[in-house]
Amino acid sequence: MLHNRFFKRCLIGFTLLFTTASHAGLITDIVSETVSYRITTGGFAWNASYDIGFVNQDLLIDVDVFLTGVDPGSTLRDTWESSIESIWSNAFDLFDGTFYYDTVFNVDWIDSYSEADHFVNVNAGNGNVNLRQWYTGNPSGWGYRNQGIIAAHEFGHMIGLFDEYTGGALDPVTSLIRNNSIMGARLSTPQIDHFDAFLEWAQINAAVPSLTLVNDQGSQFYDLQVNVPAPNTLLLFFIGALGLSARKHINVEK
Repeated sequence: MLHNRFFKRCLIGFTLLFTTASHAGLITDIVSETVSYRITTGGFAWNASYDIGFVNQDLLIDVDVFLTGVDPGSTLRDTWESSIESIWSNAFDLFDGTFYYDTVFNVDWIDSYSEADHFVNVNAGNGNVNLRQWYTGNPSGWGYRNQGIIAAHEFGHMIGLFDEYTGGALDPVTSLIRNNSIMGARLSTPQIDHFDAFLEWAQINAAVPSLTLVNDQGSQFYDLQVNVPAPNTLLLFFIGALGLSARKHINVEK
């Protein structure tokens, strides 16, 4: 697991140097960028923040989280991470008319507050969970066995989604309420419109406006050929990497 955003971006960029070659699909690799914006609705306010890019023809959404408060222990941390990644990853694919591209979500618990997309205060025992307050015992009355799905719901807020249950932080435009949703009262599954912002980013940055979202198709339908870059390309990359600076976003509890 990587714990430093600078070195993680260096590693991703280094990977791109060795994999930005000819692909069968229309989309070539795109270096990740940080997306961050403010959300307000009713009495709720918070920042959405994540990194997004294309790596090896996967759309990668990466979120760095700083855990403060009590130590939840490795078992609970792993439960949160694996649940978030398994619930959100590959729920839907991008489709260019011929080829499918996975959507992959990655969560890292990092050691630096200043480099985090979000911070979460971990509390011992039971309590009502929100974006910035998580509990090691019984979260929001759902029982310890549902720690993973609760974390996946809060992750939805981290990537910019509203609640979809009565009394929650609803979309101020649509006031959408639905039960068959990870953001709804039953904590079900991600819905296709939850990926709209990622689709729009991919359409613009890949310059493929025909991209659409479809249900997960499983294994990919493209070939990947690897080219080794010239030494001067590597040198230029690492010179550019040295110019990267950390950024800090302070999130407001919803």
